Amino acid sequence: MTTLGQLCLLAAFVGSGYATFACLAGWHRADRAVQRSGWAAAVVAVLAVTAATAILGQALVLKDFRFAYVAQYSSRFLPWHYALSAFWVGQAGSLLLWAWLLAVLAMGYRFWPSRQPSPLREPAFGVLMAYLCFLVIQMVFAADPMEPSLSVPKDGAGLGPLLQHPAMLIHPPVVFLGYACWAVPLALALTALFTGRLDAAWPQQVRRWALLAWSVLAVGILLGADWAYEELGWGGYWGWDPVENGSLLPWLTGTALIHASLAWQHRQVLKKTALLLAISTFGLCNFAAFVTRSGLFASMHAFSHSPIGWMFLALMVGLAAGGVGLVVFRRADLRCQKPITSIWTREAVVVVATAALLLLAALVLLGTLLPPLSEIFFGRKITVGTALYSNVLIPIGLLLLAATAVAPLLHWGEPTTVFRRKMLLLAVGGGGIAAAIAFAAGVRHPVGLAVAGLAALAVLALAGALLLDARRRRPEKPWLGLLPALAGSRRRYGGYVIHLGFVCLAVGVTGSSLGTRQHEAVMHEGETVEWAGYSIRYAGLTQRELPEKSVFAAQLAVSRAGAAAFTLLPAQHLHRPQNEWSTEVAIHSTWTRDFYAILHSGKGRERVSLTFIENPLMRWLWLSGWIAAAGVVVALWPAGRRAARQSAAVAPPHFVRLQRRRAVAACLTAAVKKEAPMG
Repeated sequence: MTTLGQLCLLAAFVGSGYATFACLAGWHRADRAVQRSGWAAAVVAVLAVTAATAILGQALVLKDFRFAYVAQYSSRFLPWHYALSAFWVGQAGSLLLWAWLLAVLAMGYRFWPSRQPSPLREPAFGVLMAYLCFLVIQMVFAADPMEPSLSVPKDGAGLGPLLQHPAMLIHPPVVFLGYACWAVPLALALTALFTGRLDAAWPQQVRRWALLAWSVLAVGILLGADWAYEELGWGGYWGWDPVENGSLLPWLTGTALIHASLAWQHRQVLKKTALLLAISTFGLCNFAAFVTRSGLFASMHAFSHSPIGWMFLALMVGLAAGGVGLVVFRRADLRCQKPITSIWTREAVVVVATAALLLLAALVLLGTLLPPLSEIFFGRKITVGTALYSNVLIPIGLLLLAATAVAPLLHWGEPTTVFRRKMLLLAVGGGGIAAAIAFAAGVRHPVGLAVAGLAALAVLALAGALLLDARRRRPEKPWLGLLPALAGSRRRYGGYVIHLGFVCLAVGVTGSSLGTRQHEAVMHEGETVEWAGYSIRYAGLTQRELPEKSVFAAQLAVSRAGAAAFTLLPAQHLHRPQNEWSTEVAIHSTWTRDFYAILHSGKGRERVSLTFIENPLMRWLWLSGWIAAAGVVVALWPAGRRAARQSAAVAPPHFVRLQRRRAVAACLTAAVKKEAPMG
């Protein structure tokens, strides 16, 4: 089977390479026969990558230790679902997964039916095949997932204890799917710059794919944060690790791309910015691969030193240089046609938000690169602490939250109306009241008060915008216009729902960062500790024997005045195949706070060392992902013909009258021109 897998990879290499050449050459020469041969080669490449993926997946599930990859990352005692998750744990397997996701996505992009055929589809498909060829080259020449074992082991090395967690079944594939999705905006940007097709259709095409890629990557990042929160046993969810930063960077620039494409679509501004962001976001996906595979960065998430990482870095540098060169070449076609005339317009807010996101991305990139660069050039490693990241994040985050809050009540291209300004002032007043309520509830930190006020402002501004839309559609009975307003502007309100997800994220991050409390304790069996309003009783230490590990759990009975009592079982696991210990935390979660218990060690059967942590508002952080995902589904859901007719039917009367007047004027103008005598 290893030989068959290697033959599949070779077929994928040849097929994707020829598909790249034939698709681009056939499109350039308008030769349909050459294009069809490229499509056939692409199908062969995708089928070959799929077959290789199936072969390795079957080998992992069946524990076929004739594969060196299976022997290294699986074991005879590992459950089948964790054995399958070993697919994306190693370097070679993760490359194969990335290539397969990209291959399937590329075929979907090329052959999925579209109501509006795009002239960029053919060359963009060729670019996607080129990147598939690049990934397959890494496996053929550097990291072969089908490499046979020199000697077949009896049990296998097994999966690392920290990776045996439900989040690891989903988190890496979702992140790699996000990276694969960002290849489509890159392909559209490069082909648009090469061909000069830089009309208003480009931001519409890119925004859909960028929104999909952004949401998938956001889900992957949140799943990784959840894994860190539950598995690493330090009470946090984000440590500004280089690999964490590597996945965050394309998410930040991708967020800026989505907003820049909206400004291009509605006001013909930020064109160069949008194109460069499409290229740089994909380049930063490759930078994330460089971080995990170069061996320069100290991280528990990184692979060992490998030349593969430097190939990803070279690709990133080449894309950056080529992208800047193409934008400079097309600069005459990318001039701003409608300059911003007022700060009280939506495009002005988009410019502010885009600048803030890019500043944050630049600072995160600098903090990530500083340790290895300082060691190379100065001979000593300079590290950036989490406090510096937090200090940078606070002002930029507040600026982004403020821009998010006021956006629904601003117009594209013109200053906001008097009535909308009044609504905005009411929303600002509501935000001030919310900040006062937070102060009365015990919040004293200025950042906490600011977030409370801005969060309320965002919710009230969105409600005000919806009310104004409903009033415009049904002036006599605004409440009857709510549903028509939502249906007629579904994609816009889908974006506002995503903004609400960002508001929840800000609330969760602020609460968990500013209000965390921690207590260390060494407890005897039967002892009770009073801390932060909790009564914690240690009942004893239990032990269980499982096929591949021993479980030692401390039984804690926790109660709090005015709340129901609960039991927690923080544990230490001894994994016998690796002879390693892992920490299994216990968490009791409510909408106001998480109670987090960590068992460090047992000092005999009667005494244990424990850490208790209280993290406020953590549920709001996880809720943000669900809300943003719902907004993305609403924004991307295709509109049928019936919905388009209904949207036209519920258009406001003044808009219908205006359209009729324009049509009559156009008919009169045409008639006058027809009857005019020849000069």
